[in-house]
Parts: sequence; C-alpha cells; structure tokens
Amino acid sequence: MEITSRRHPYKFYFALLIINLAFLYFSIFFFISNEVNAHALGFIFIGMAAVFNYIFLKKSPKIIVNDKGIQVGKKQYYWNDSLEIEITGKGMGYIHSDYEATKILFKNQEVVCIYDVYYANSPEIKSFINQVVINESETFKFEKIRLEKKNLSFENLKTFKGHPIFSFRGIMMWGLILFVIFVPSKNPKSLEFVPILVVSAFCLFWFLLNSWMAHYFQISNKYFIVKNHYFFWIKKVYLLKDIREIVYDQQVRQPNALRIITKDFDNSRFLAGTLRDKHWLEMMTVLRNKKIKVRNESI
Repeated sequence: MEITSRRHPYKFYFALLIINLAFLYFSIFFFISNEVNAHALGFIFIGMAAVFNYIFLKKSPKIIVNDKGIQVGKKQYYWNDSLEIEITGKGMGYIHSDYEATKILFKNQEVVCIYDVYYANSPEIKSFINQVVINESETFKFEKIRLEKKNLSFENLKTFKGHPIFSFRGIMMWGLILFVIFVPSKNPKSLEFVPILVVSAFCLFWFLLNSWMAHYFQISNKYFIVKNHYFFWIKKVYLLKDIREIVYDQQVRQPNALRIITKDFDNSRFLAGTLRDKHWLEMMTVLRNKKIKVRNESI
C-alpha cells in the first residue's frame, strides 16, 4: 500500500494566498509612493515574499510513504535506515518549532519532518507509519474517530474555566471595546454613518477574535468536553479512551492553548485565554490520573 500526501486547502493554499496578497499590497503601496527610498522598500517586500515562499514550499514537499520507505520531494529514504521515529511532537527550526510534526532520524543523521498543518491527510500518514513501520503490522487500517454527540446532562462534570469578563483576556477585550465606543460618543460630529460603521466593524472584529480564544473544558469519567464562553453552540465531546495525547500548547503572542491528539492522529487546537495557571495544572493532574498523557509545553 502507498499513501501520497495532500496539501491542506485552507492551512496551506489559502494561507499561502493571503500572505502573498499582503506582501503584494505593501510592495505596490511603496512602488506607487513618491517618498524617497519608497521603491527600495517595495523591492524589500518582494524579496521577503520570495524568501517566505521558498521556506513554505521547502517545508511542505510532496510525501509518499509505503512499506519500504518514504519519498520526500525527489529524495528517497528507506525504513531500514531509520534510527528513531517520533510520531508526535514539535518540529524543527525557528519558524516551524511551534508546529506539530512527525520527525524521522536516519542513520546518515538526516532528519525528515512531516508537518501536520500542511497536509490534509497527515493523520493517515502518521497512522501508516505507526502501524506498518513502528508496530510492524503486515496490514494497514485507518479509521477516523468521530466525536460524540450524546446528551451529557447526567454526567458528573468537573469544569476548568476562567471568568469571561474579569480574566486578563476578558478585561482586554471588553475594556478596548468600551473605550472605542465611549471616545467617539463624546464628540457629536463623529456620530455619522461612516465613523459608526468603522467603530462597529472594529468592535465586531475584536469581539470575534477574542471569543475565539475563550474556550474552556470539562472532564467526566468517560468524556473530555470543549466549550466556548461566547460561542455557546460550540460543544466538542471526546471519549477519553479515544485520546492519545493532550498538549499544553503556546505560540508567539497567543494565549495558552490545549491541543487534543486522538488515536487516529487527528489533532485540534483550542485557545483558552481565560484559564489561569492553577486551572491548567489542576486539569493536568486530573487527566494524568485518568491515564491520559499530557505534554506540557506552556505552563
């Protein structure tokens, strides 16, 4: 059997498009400017775009895995030459050190990294490596784990959450929104359609951005549940027995997050800016008591 990687439509192609449009916008802005040295800045942005695209594409080559080895771009490696395989963990390098990846060390000391974020079928690739290469199974079977949709009203749930308003994230969100609304209201001339539209759009954007960072968690004897303080319709329910690993994750300029890696190697990341360190540490103790592996990379 052979599996070929498929680049993710949103996390790869859409992200690449947006970032290139941003570089293009700034380069055009400087090229049409009459300011001294503005054109030089335009060329700098073009150069930055070229470097970024090179790194982006170099870190996400086409990957083919089978029972003999792995092909990365045009280079072929064989499983017999591998020394160590780390199926989950963080990637390598300054830009990609925060990304989840599978790392394979070979006898010639070369390291292959397969970054989850770039590939739509990374769980299938990881499962193949885990079953066929690590566990030496003669057959490969991939079954995607589905989230539970049961009513948990009668479950004894332990909740880990901060305050949606009086936490640091809540104060930062509502404080800025109230400030932006209050300042224009002091000037009657600003109460026109365009200023009101701009203020409303900013407040909505700021609310949605910070609400996306306001998840909280519940644990019962059988389930792990993800909810959101503001998006009340969000409710993701995992069976504890389906969870392979939980990661306390943090990326630059973002609040702490929880990443759930299921046994099919699918993973989802939930920002939880209202939780304090004591909540995270207490939850880690509860999870480990339930025999769930917790990789703490942020607290």
